[in-house]
Parts: sequence; C-alpha cells; structure tokens
Amino acid sequence: MSVPHPGGDPNANLYAQLKRDVLDRVPQVSTVEFVPDDIEATQLRAIFDPARLDPPTGLKSPELTVKWYRQDPDDWFRVNYTDSNTGFHAGWHQDEDHPDLGQAHFQYSTTTTEDRWGITFEHETPSLILWEIVEELLKDVRPTYQYANDES
Repeated sequence: MSVPHPGGDPNANLYAQLKRDVLDRVPQVSTVEFVPDDIEATQLRAIFDPARLDPPTGLKSPELTVKWYRQDPDDWFRVNYTDSNTGFHAGWHQDEDHPDLGQAHFQYSTTTTEDRWGITFEHETPSLILWEIVEELLKDVRPTYQYANDES
C-alpha cells in the first residue's frame, strides 16, 4: 500500500511544460496526452512507439505516466514506465513510501525479479529531472533490467 501524495492539485501548467519541454521531444514517444483530459490534467501519459525502442519490444505500446505535485521543500512525483509486452515496470518516485531509501527511489519489476534502491537526481527543476529519467530509461534501465534475464 502506498502513501498518498501530500495534497493539493497537480499544476496543469507544469504538465504542459513537461509535455512541451521533454516528452514531445523524445523521438521514441508517439503520443503525449493529459489524463483524464487537458482541462482536468491530473497526470501525463506518454505512449512509446514499440518499433522505435532499442532493444525492441513487442507490438503493444509501452507507456510512461507522470504524476507531479509541486510543494516545498521538495516536489512529490511518480514517473512509471510499463511495458505490457514483457511485464516490465520501472518507477522513479519521490514520495514517502520508502523513507529508508532516502528522498527518492528507483524500483523495477519483471516477471521473475524486483528491486528498489535510493537515488539522487543531478538536477532540481522538474523538466531536467524528467529528462534525466527518460534518458536513464532508454539508455540504461530497459537494456539492463528489462532484458537482464532474456535468453533470446
């Protein structure tokens, strides 16, 4: 059971900024949408084109969801990647779920394994943190953890 976010409304302008500055610029992303819609916007969802991912995945489009609440002294956020082709999930969370891991943590799960550990971000602004997450997802996380037990 996860600890709920500390309250307040997501900042729709922040979601528009994250969409424009980061997710619309990722070549592997085919669609970015506000959830449930662009008026209420409680989160962002980016849909990856599976043909543009390296290593490749199945036919279904993996998704990245972003929930972000601005607050002092530190923002609360969860960025989750899910690939239903392989059952892989990765998450970067800055919340209160695992205080033993520090301010933020990374977690992943496959059909056979899961793990989590504390992380720090090089940047403090939301757009740069999201860039850092997307780059890590595409460069290190998918190749290292999603396919670690792949025998193909």
